[in-house]
Amino acid sequence: MTEKIVRELYKEIQNILFKLIPEKWERLYLYASVVNEKGEMYFYYFPKKTILKANPINCYEIASKFGIDEEQYNAVLKELYNKIKQLHNLAIKKWTNITISIANCLFTAEYNYSNLYTDEQRHIYWKYKYLNAPIESFSKKDQEFIKYYDQEYNKNTYIYTEGIYINKTKETMKNLNNQSLEKTNEIKNQILKC
Repeated sequence: MTEKIVRELYKEIQNILFKLIPEKWERLYLYASVVNEKGEMYFYYFPKKTILKANPINCYEIASKFGIDEEQYNAVLKELYNKIKQLHNLAIKKWTNITISIANCLFTAEYNYSNLYTDEQRHIYWKYKYLNAPIESFSKKDQEFIKYYDQEYNKNTYIYTEGIYINKTKETMKNLNNQSLEKTNEIKNQILKC
């Protein structure tokens, strides 16, 4: 991969993610697969803690939860997935899936080259690893798969990490009533203090 282009794509992906989440948050985990120009993508973020423990929010719940125009929101999600596909197209050795995390002022991309198994199995393992779902919450069969896949996943993963740079973004999204939800976000304030 051309390093300069990849770093630029990382920044564009970060900016899109910051634009998609209309509240303060602590950490985010994104999963995407690309196989023959097809695949899937989803992400979860953990809102900034209040008195109660914050549960992760799925990216596909954000528009309805915050009254954002779904068509406009989905167009931004599509733009995000297209950036991920660009990363895949630049790779010399084609990865099967990527997990992007943003936490503790670090941007991390984990490229995985192992077999994809089924959508359900990938989601089970991913929820266990990144959303900290207790292994006991899964069926015995799923627990066995998690233990097996954990060994395979770690052997077939390349990890890239960089610090997040502080910059300002200004974005406007419209809610369902077409009222402007203008926001100026400092990236450093969206995640736990750097």
